Order: sequence, then C-alpha cells, then structure tokens
Amino acid sequence: MLFLAVFCGFLAEYQLEHVIESQREKQFMQSMVEDLKSDSAMFVSNIRIRKSRIDMMDSLVLLLSSSSDKHGNDIYFFGRSISPPANIFSSDGTIQQLKSSGNLRLIREKNIAHSIMNYDQLIRQYFFEMGDEVEIRAAYRQLAIKIFDTKVFYEMEQTNDLIKPTSNPKLLNTSPGLINELIGHIQYLKKVHQTQLMRSEHLLNEAKELMKQINQEYHMSEGTPLEK
Repeated sequence: MLFLAVFCGFLAEYQLEHVIESQREKQFMQSMVEDLKSDSAMFVSNIRIRKSRIDMMDSLVLLLSSSSDKHGNDIYFFGRSISPPANIFSSDGTIQQLKSSGNLRLIREKNIAHSIMNYDQLIRQYFFEMGDEVEIRAAYRQLAIKIFDTKVFYEMEQTNDLIKPTSNPKLLNTSPGLINELIGHIQYLKKVHQTQLMRSEHLLNEAKELMKQINQEYHMSEGTPLEK
C-alpha cells in the first residue's frame, strides 16, 4: 500500500509538471506570434522604404547624368532622401528567452523549434550584413557634402519630414570626375538596398509561415494577414 501511494504520488506530480510545462509552452508560442506580428509589420515598412529608395537612386543617377540644370529640386531631394539608414529592429525577446533559459526543450514539435532557430539565424545574418550598408552609406555621405550645398540640406530638414526645395538649387561642385564618383557610390548603395530588400521579403515570408505553423499547431487565431 505504501508503495502504491508513493507511486500514485509520483504519477500525480509528473502529470502536474507536464500540465505546467504544456501551459508554459503555449505561453511562449503566444508570445512568439506577437513578436512575429511585430517583425512582419516592420518588414513590410522596410520593403516599402527600400523600394522607394531604389526608385529615387535610379532617378538621381538619370538627373545627374543629364546636362540640364532645371532639376535642382529633385536632385537635392533624392540626394538627401537616399542617405538615412533603413534599419530593422527585430522583436526577439521570446527567442532570446527560449535560447538563454533552455526552454526550447518545451517545444514538442521539433519542426517548429527548427523553424524558430532558422528564423533567428536569418535575422542575425541580416544584422551582420548591415555593416556593409553602414560603410557604403558613410562613403556616399562624405562625397555628397563635397557636391551638394549643405545649407540647402539644412533648410530641407526643418521638420520631421524632408522638405523638397522649390528654388532649383545648384550643385556646389559640378566636376565630371566627382559626379561620376558620386554615381558610383549610388550604384553600390543601390546594390545593398536590392540585397537587403530581398532579405526583408524572405524574412517576411518566413515570419508568416512560422506564424501559420504555430497557429495551426496550438490552435490560435491567425488574425489579419499583412500585405506588402
């Protein structure tokens, strides 16, 4: 009888622990879905920004290559608009907690655990490659201040949004060599944006797919899908 009582107590404790871990698992997955929703919205915004920047770069190169001096407003607007960073900041609190506390073991579905780790790796790869973009953007800025009248740039930044000039400002330096060098920097910057645009689109798809997997496995509501 004593053995049976001890054994039953052990089973009850084991069952309770299983229930608690199952509840914690679902809490982690609910938190993970919220993080993925936040990341997805960020990727949608980043994709729009990068597509807009690429269009601006194409227009800027075309205008800089033109002999006309009637497009100063657009040249200055595009020249300044392509230089700010287009960073992403992932909501990785749940992933970091799963990794640091050893709670990945709570995720019963190994395919979901694998997808979470794969998503985390893709995010870290994106951040690693941001270093190249920082350097290329810095090089563009250093050359731009030799070609553009920075007083015009200053006047464009009197509000949170850039104000497009209306006085058709002239370039400070129209040296063909410097203009050619600037176009070269724009070309490198465009390539970085194209690469990171593809990364953002891939990450958005991965985030959506991971949310779908979690929602199906843990019977959660998927909510409203995000559009690019």
